[in-house]
Amino acid sequence: LTLSSADIALVPACCGSVRAAFSAMRRRKEGGDADGQCDHSAEKTQAVVQNGHASEHCDEALSLLKARGCKDFLARLSFVGIFVTENILHAINFEFEIDAMVAPAVAPLPREAAVCLHLVHIIFGLFGAAFVIISGFDSAGRTAMTKGTSMMLVFMSTITWTWWVNRQGIPYWDLDPYPFWDMRCSAEKRNRTVHILKNVAIVGALTMMQQMAKYEMAASTAKPTFLEGLVTALRPWSFSATIAPQLVLLAVLRRLLGISLPGYAATFMLVLSIIAIQCAANLVNSYVDFRRGIDTKDNAGDRTLVDGLVTPTVLKVLAMFCTVWWFAFYAWSVVATGFHHMVLGLAALGTFLAIGYTAGPAPLKYIGLGDLAVFISFGPGVVAYSSIVLVGAVHWEALAFTVPVGLFVVATLHANNYRDIESDSSTGARTVAILLGPKASLRYYDLLLLGAHAAALASGYYYGCSGALASLAVLPQSLWLCMRIRRRATLRTQDEETAKSTMMFAVALGLGIVIMPGAEPSRLGLAVCVLVVAVLKVFAN
Repeated sequence: LTLSSADIALVPACCGSVRAAFSAMRRRKEGGDADGQCDHSAEKTQAVVQNGHASEHCDEALSLLKARGCKDFLARLSFVGIFVTENILHAINFEFEIDAMVAPAVAPLPREAAVCLHLVHIIFGLFGAAFVIISGFDSAGRTAMTKGTSMMLVFMSTITWTWWVNRQGIPYWDLDPYPFWDMRCSAEKRNRTVHILKNVAIVGALTMMQQMAKYEMAASTAKPTFLEGLVTALRPWSFSATIAPQLVLLAVLRRLLGISLPGYAATFMLVLSIIAIQCAANLVNSYVDFRRGIDTKDNAGDRTLVDGLVTPTVLKVLAMFCTVWWFAFYAWSVVATGFHHMVLGLAALGTFLAIGYTAGPAPLKYIGLGDLAVFISFGPGVVAYSSIVLVGAVHWEALAFTVPVGLFVVATLHANNYRDIESDSSTGARTVAILLGPKASLRYYDLLLLGAHAAALASGYYYGCSGALASLAVLPQSLWLCMRIRRRATLRTQDEETAKSTMMFAVALGLGIVIMPGAEPSRLGLAVCVLVVAVLKVFAN
């Protein structure tokens, strides 16, 4: 068990080399030096080719994470299946648990902060456990295992605090003055101690599984599987462009304006449906750029089609499914809002901009309008549409506070276009990065990120919301991005890192508005926002 898959894969290679050496020695002895040398070279070449295929096969077959039978699958199910059940029950009893457990544990933070935290409990715990369960199906399990265990580690850390360390607002250390091994220790303290230690053990097991997956990923030479290709095609790292504006919008509507929201189901379906049209746009982008020869093996940041992870047919089917999902919700939203003219117009405009970004006779990306299209789609346009669907009206405060998030989204796009200046130029495209040139593009990127922070502070000052100060917790990350984009070695993943930072910025700004909606800042609120940003930074990798 101490051997990695790469170590095991070397065994047939070594055996083949030894066999080739003995064969060559025998031929030299029997047939002369010249013929022996020739045969030796041929034998050696054949051995290298054969052993290369054997090494790749062994890497795939000998993965410690791949389930080989019912026992392996049941072991995973037994370990994390309880978390699936637990989080389903958390979702069913959501309101009760907020009032009885989570809100007292995070006091004096407002109830909305408790709602945010409990949503993190459920989403991270449920999906993290699901990822760990499916991690045994193929080599994509390495990715599923690392992501799933990361989410479950967040879940275990937060649930340990709210359920056991500060249960119902009573800290563990205030229960009684005796240590848990003392006979005079209360039953409540002993019970909490058992659960805390159990959770520590689970964290240790999850960390061990995560490290095993990372070691295998580092040693793996196998081609990504179909499942991993599907994930790559959807580009889940880019979902921050959709989720981030919605987080800030909900914070403004609920806390700054004090407007009641319709419910969790409608809100979640709204966000998921907007993600669906974003997925469709991502898939169309991948297909069109591949068909036009813009994405090649040498320059593509999107490896979906150039590496053959999925076929073009599968990509088109996925795009169609996501588009149908979006149009189903679009139709419902039109009917639910009484055929509101802005819902009809904004959703149609957003769909046109998303699909027309790279498709159609005049793709917006290639005529210098891509940045504007993305800003409207993921900024004022989608915020106005969502606001009408949720509360029946558009509020200037919502638009003002989501403009900074839109600037971050445009920066994510620009990082991609800046990286692809050479390949896009060869096809005759005219992106904003090409029109500006390399040097001006870097200054434009800096302006987008730093302008987002300035816009957030300006909105907070104008509307008397001190929560905007929380966005400064992400300022060091933004400065790091401005330096990172200037290093060619890290340029390929600059768009992904900017997308992660977009989510960090939106969470900091939204949480700041939730905790500090008024003009008076709170040290505790700022500290909580900084802590959350630090946790996101750690787990973003």
